Amino acid sequence: MKISIGWHKDKWLDIENICISANDRGLKFGDGIFETVLIKNNNAILIDEHIQRLENSSKVLNISLNMNKSYLKDIINLGIKKLSIKNDQLGSIRINYSRGLNRGRSIRINENQQDFDINNLWIEFYIIEPNFSPISTFISQTEKRNQYSLINQCKTFSYNQSIQVLIEANKKLFDDCLMLNTANELCCGSTFNILLKRKNRWVTPRKESGCLQGIMVKKAIELKIIKEELILPKFYKNDILIAINSLSCRQIYRVNDVDFITSFDPKYFWDLLYK
Repeated sequence: MKISIGWHKDKWLDIENICISANDRGLKFGDGIFETVLIKNNNAILIDEHIQRLENSSKVLNISLNMNKSYLKDIINLGIKKLSIKNDQLGSIRINYSRGLNRGRSIRINENQQDFDINNLWIEFYIIEPNFSPISTFISQTEKRNQYSLINQCKTFSYNQSIQVLIEANKKLFDDCLMLNTANELCCGSTFNILLKRKNRWVTPRKESGCLQGIMVKKAIELKIIKEELILPKFYKNDILIAINSLSCRQIYRVNDVDFITSFDPKYFWDLLYK
């Protein structure tokens, strides 16, 4: 049984052997997009929603992603088989697409980067353990999300801001970080969306806050479990605060100096959304 496997240029490889050129724009400039998909019961869960968001990201960033969806799904299904994952195990898929090779040192987009190129696509498959452990969080004092930026609508290769807020939180002895936007509205975490239960109502930061709407949040909205709202960074001990993404669901037990007293089963909530 393999723990991971990769696909690139129509070949199956160890992920460590997937080689990206030093001239690739994804490497040089973070000029690429990706999606992370859960494998459960040997199926790619919510794959259509993830592919749709990948396509939406490509349109916002003017990256040509005119590829055959059936072909992509065939690769994904074969990768799951090659991973030989057991029915009681979970896995993840990361679908990556770069704008491609760059000419010279300029960031200017060349004509040859306007067309879809299968060589710019690589896919990673992993066996994983989902994370349901509680975390403490610190509200970043150095980084804020720009609620007007189109980049916030996309999952791009550039995670510099998320890395910086995580470093900031860890230096303060917190597990992770929350971010506000430039209007001091609650937005998101370093790599997760936020759900808040207060007075028996579930809410999540609105899209206008500058957060990337996660697939799990979208699912919860469709199920009418939560609603989008403007949320200010003021918390109360009876609040339930959840950090959620496609591979984890964790209760936040502390924000700065506020400790929450209500317990919650994040795994049950996560499984409910994936049903």
